[in-house]
Amino acid sequence: MEFKLTSGVYHLEEHDLTKNQPTVAPGEYAAHGSYRRLEPDKMAVLSKTYGVSIFFRRWAAWMIDFILIVFGYGGLVYFAAKQAAVVGTPNMGMVFGIFLIGSFCYYLLLEGLTGYTLGKFVLRIQVVNGEGRAPGIVKSLIRTLIQLVDMNPLLFWGLPAGICVLATPKKQRLGDMAASTYVVKVRDLRAVRRKRTGIFAGAIILMATMSVIFAVSLISSFITQMVKPEVFVSKDDQFAVTAPWNWSRDDTMNEDAGISIQNKLAEKYLIVLSEPKSDFDSSMTLREYKQIVQDHIESGLTNPQSRSASDIVVNGYPAIEFTLKGEVEDVPIMYNVTMIETPSHYHQVLAWTYASRYGRAEKELRKIRDSFREMNIKTE
Repeated sequence: MEFKLTSGVYHLEEHDLTKNQPTVAPGEYAAHGSYRRLEPDKMAVLSKTYGVSIFFRRWAAWMIDFILIVFGYGGLVYFAAKQAAVVGTPNMGMVFGIFLIGSFCYYLLLEGLTGYTLGKFVLRIQVVNGEGRAPGIVKSLIRTLIQLVDMNPLLFWGLPAGICVLATPKKQRLGDMAASTYVVKVRDLRAVRRKRTGIFAGAIILMATMSVIFAVSLISSFITQMVKPEVFVSKDDQFAVTAPWNWSRDDTMNEDAGISIQNKLAEKYLIVLSEPKSDFDSSMTLREYKQIVQDHIESGLTNPQSRSASDIVVNGYPAIEFTLKGEVEDVPIMYNVTMIETPSHYHQVLAWTYASRYGRAEKELRKIRDSFREMNIKTE
């Protein structure tokens, strides 16, 4: 401020204090003869006007995020790990580590760059700095690190954070106080830009949609494990296989098959063909029988490509397995073929699906094959 003499009277004239002025402490006198008054922390003033309702909004938003992370992202991580672990169970330590890192980044990046998470966007609240803008990565990092303590679900579902929000004048939890951030209602932020909000909304809705899809996949996986599998018995009641609940019998696939089953939705198929040993020369071997079967299947395919056969054991019976790729009406198909020798029969377990899906279906097809067994036949 400067004093000017006009007609013998001093007038006080204020200059624009926000332009080209050095930063000085409140009340300090600057070298150019002006005082600079710091703007009050507007978000702190705004936060003091809130009542208990902001606590309930924050808690509801946290619950939405918790469900999204656990059942959405958590389902994605577990599903991916299970698919990667072709044999056995996934490394749960690694799964948990990836889950924690992803959850941490969810809060760090979304709140730091936008001020929103899905829950906060739905409840129309936003994390801001003192100027009402997104807090940035540094402040978000501080909030997220402390959130591991004051909003830990193991601590009575985030009770420390709830107590802080209710008890402090500015409705801050520990992380907010350490980072100098606030959670305010979006309607109170005049500077919110509709265009940016629309972008955030689109990104968050996309994330939520993907999370729902993966959550459904996870729940479906759990149901598959919980629902009792079904036993499919051959037409002559002499042998059987066990398949998941979503497989069904379809005797129209092959009239000569003792068992014909399919997972129609996933387009996976399996049949069992059996032939009495008495129909062959007594010198017939399992490997010779395998060659007969392979030649017969390849004759019905275009561009057949077989892989070397392996000697295996299926439920105590000697068996030979090989895979075969070929085209049926220009459609690439991959087969898993197993010949099983029992005391009285030679059995063919023929499983197939589209070649592009075989990698995902192979484990399940082999598991069904390995369940093959002869039934206990009563003799008089």
